[in-house]
Amino acid sequence: MKITAILSALAAATLVSAGKFHDVGSLKDSNILPGGFIIEYQDGIKHSDAHNALNSRKIDYKVRNEYSVFNGAAITVNSKHDGKDIAQLPGVKNVWPITLYSIPKVTKSTKKPTDPEVTSLHHMTGVDVVHKKYKLTGKGVKVGVIDTGIDYKHPAFAAAGADAGCFARYGKSCRIAHGWDFVGDDYTGANTPIADADPMDCAGHGSHVAGIIGGNALNIKVTPKPPTPFVGVAPEVTFGAYRVFGCNGSSGDDVILAAMELAFNDGMDIINMSLGGGSSYKYNPTAVLADKLIARGMALAAAAGNDGSQGAWMVSDSGLGDLASSVASFDNAYGFYSSFTYGGVAHPYAPSSAWNKPIDLPANATLVPIFEKSGALSDGCDPAIYTGLDVKGKVVLALGDVTRCKSGGRGANALAAGAAGLLIQTTPIGIAALGGNPDFPMGSIENKAGDDLIAVYKKTPTAPLAWSKAGSNFLVEGGGAPSDFSSFGLDGELRSKPDIAAPGGNILSTYPLAHGGYAVLSGTSMATPYVAGSHALYMQAKKAKAHGDDIRKVFKNTATISTNSGSKTMTSATKQGSGLINVLNAILTTTSISPDHLDLLDSGAEKTVKIQLKNTGKQTETYTFSHIPADGLN
Repeated sequence: MKITAILSALAAATLVSAGKFHDVGSLKDSNILPGGFIIEYQDGIKHSDAHNALNSRKIDYKVRNEYSVFNGAAITVNSKHDGKDIAQLPGVKNVWPITLYSIPKVTKSTKKPTDPEVTSLHHMTGVDVVHKKYKLTGKGVKVGVIDTGIDYKHPAFAAAGADAGCFARYGKSCRIAHGWDFVGDDYTGANTPIADADPMDCAGHGSHVAGIIGGNALNIKVTPKPPTPFVGVAPEVTFGAYRVFGCNGSSGDDVILAAMELAFNDGMDIINMSLGGGSSYKYNPTAVLADKLIARGMALAAAAGNDGSQGAWMVSDSGLGDLASSVASFDNAYGFYSSFTYGGVAHPYAPSSAWNKPIDLPANATLVPIFEKSGALSDGCDPAIYTGLDVKGKVVLALGDVTRCKSGGRGANALAAGAAGLLIQTTPIGIAALGGNPDFPMGSIENKAGDDLIAVYKKTPTAPLAWSKAGSNFLVEGGGAPSDFSSFGLDGELRSKPDIAAPGGNILSTYPLAHGGYAVLSGTSMATPYVAGSHALYMQAKKAKAHGDDIRKVFKNTATISTNSGSKTMTSATKQGSGLINVLNAILTTTSISPDHLDLLDSGAEKTVKIQLKNTGKQTETYTFSHIPADGLN
């Protein structure tokens, strides 16, 4: 067939309609691969016909990747042509510049791996009950991790009875049963990827993500051992490791699309995409493919991003499709803390890392807050504050303002003045980590606790402090609410995103053995695998009779709505989505609501929405409709 005949056939198939070029103008040039484009073909268009159309226009191009489910290709062209030229070709539906995604910037926590907030997560989400009562572990469910790879030799990924994990290509009965390295160690996003068959992680991010999904570090017998035992959400899932990042740098979304398609072809039930960045618009390649995969039965969780300080409309684009779950992060709600009692009230505290044990002082030790001349609590940075003040054998209370001096300096000043110990009032909220002094007991307390202690002191200066030797569970100040770093929605078209939230602050998980084996990180990158693992538990509970879109809906229907810290006002839906994931509720619910959210958009016209409730239980239920007000953007 002649080229002209092919072009005629393509033009007829598309009714001579031009494709759309998505400029992605909101992205910096540094986030775009020069001359790189992703093309989505019209339905029914063959790859060979599209290539013939490119050649007929004398477009000098090279193919980087080709896609079947997405029905398209990624190419690079010379500088004479741009995306608008390609979009004019018959048979083309959409064209995007190839976008570069950096390895997500997560926060290395100031928390120690043994801190109570790090190790007490599953009680927030019902996963502890699902593990203990229903014995669900994700067994039989496959989860694909599109990330920096996985350290598959890590013992937390070992099969039952083994001391080390393995990759199926190199051994039998391996939990990392599928995988591929699309890029190689030296890939940065700016150079040509060199694929190989070994998805070993050299950056750390993917290993940490995988451990949250399904690591099991409860009975590690080899070194390095975890600082404290822990278990992932679904500790018996089977993994696919799809490496799209080198040891440093970025990755193109053309590579990410290839990984998504391979995960589908490998039979993954769930895909985890802890990737940041993008345009905040749903018409981007990864979101388009995500919807196609979910429509075919997969579940997919994508990170909302860590740009909470940047304002609204900052949600990352991979989860912006109609069917994917865009995941926000929550801080932990409860912690297992040492405590002391003052004025009849027990208060939690965290010993300094240098002291690293519960504080044990004489029962008659009293409290002395140190005040500035203004009457405000002093930070204790200036040793002169102790002049003329009797603190010998007493516990000093100081303000935890970190702008003037570190905790070690405060401790040295209190110790020199003869104090028996030092309590630091965290600002603004929470229980901060302290470096401290190995020879001097110091502890961090909540902001409100500091105010309460001052009130008791002013009323009864001789009230004693009683130190508990055993720890207890406490509601953490500011806990159980969205993390400050978690990105705000809506998306660029005023659609409701993120969809749901999960624990993502101060998460202890696996890390490459070459880098210590374990780490505590914070980010929506940590919350997203929590959702992916939760999906695995749900699939196991329903014996795989669960469609990807249905899974997203049931988790949104059953999430726990959060209030703002220290307030009764509900947190904005643009921050928490439907709320904190509740796996137990999702598994046990007999009610489904569709649609799972309402997008008001910016239309001034009246709109009628049909809401459908379905009762799958055996008993008649009565439902009450109500409206709960929440913050707008706060």
